[in-house]
Amino acid sequence: MKRRVLIDLRYLEYLNNGFGQLSLNYGNYIKNNPDKIQDLDITLFVPKEYIGAFGTHVNYLECKRSYKWYPFLFPYFDIWHSISQQVKYISIGNRTVRIITIHDLNFLYEREAGKAKRKLKRQQSILDIADVITAISNFTIKELNANLNLHGKPAILNYVGEHSIAKDPEVKPDFVNSDRQFFFTIGQVLEKKNFHVLLDMMKLIPDYNLYICGDNKFEYAKYIEKRIADEDIKNVFVSGIISPAEKVWMYRNCKAFLFPSKFEGFGYPLIEAMLFGKPVFSSNYTSLPEIGDKYAFFWDNFEPEHMKKLIEANLDSFYNNQQFIGEVINYANSFTIERHMDAYLNLYRQVELKRRGKNLFSCIYNYYKYLKS
Repeated sequence: MKRRVLIDLRYLEYLNNGFGQLSLNYGNYIKNNPDKIQDLDITLFVPKEYIGAFGTHVNYLECKRSYKWYPFLFPYFDIWHSISQQVKYISIGNRTVRIITIHDLNFLYEREAGKAKRKLKRQQSILDIADVITAISNFTIKELNANLNLHGKPAILNYVGEHSIAKDPEVKPDFVNSDRQFFFTIGQVLEKKNFHVLLDMMKLIPDYNLYICGDNKFEYAKYIEKRIADEDIKNVFVSGIISPAEKVWMYRNCKAFLFPSKFEGFGYPLIEAMLFGKPVFSSNYTSLPEIGDKYAFFWDNFEPEHMKKLIEANLDSFYNNQQFIGEVINYANSFTIERHMDAYLNLYRQVELKRRGKNLFSCIYNYYKYLKS
């Protein structure tokens, strides 16, 4: 009998969110690889508009609010996979193997102490009823072991993987109206991305433009835009959200990719830039040294002169070393969606299932922990 597996793709509702794109990658992989999953009975937990979007060889369960408050209404599954730590829906059945993927514990550093402590307790409640824990970087695994009780359950490493966009179609954005060489960065314009440290650096590099792309509806984005206006910084531009084709053009045509982020569970933009053979200049915070490895250049601090010197010392030499550029591209191409999904499909096949039978106490305990999360 095939194992019944549910994969939670509810974040398809928010495609401008990293988890939304991750959900889309999962769905598209399943759509395009029916032969890889024919030995599994897979159900995708999705918003109503995505019912049927990923082929007829899988099942669908509509994401309804009633399931959040009454999780005992869920159909039975052997395995339930929550692909992010932000678990809003989960089966509490005592026969279901619950797999939880942790991307980061960034809230420990982003929020004030009281709020972080409460969120950590909620995260602990979910991990208490998890049967298998996976993580997207060794840094995240260290964070888990340092801050949470895994009850002896090992955290399994599975690096993020995506479809390579290096050969995807491109469209030049309208906001690029100059032939000047430019640097590029992308991400939600939130304080944790630390984009403001690039402003003073760019004052020292007047021959280049910098484009900061991504959702700019946040107060931090307004702060950056105000600084650009008040300080008359003429070579830095905040674009807002860009399309996938525009993103490809920006990666393909930028002189370098800059990523001063302070909190990342993985940091996939580093890998995306490397796919195009571009030099990456990054902070050395959280997971970024692990993911960038020897293929990125890391700032030791955010002093404008230091940041400028690192770029100047490595930009030309990078482009003069074609062998190294080839190594960078090969490294980036190792982070594939195929490798990532194969690891999970094998986990679904190999994880020990729970014995059938009813245990009311177990279900009540799971429900109690779920309500605390």
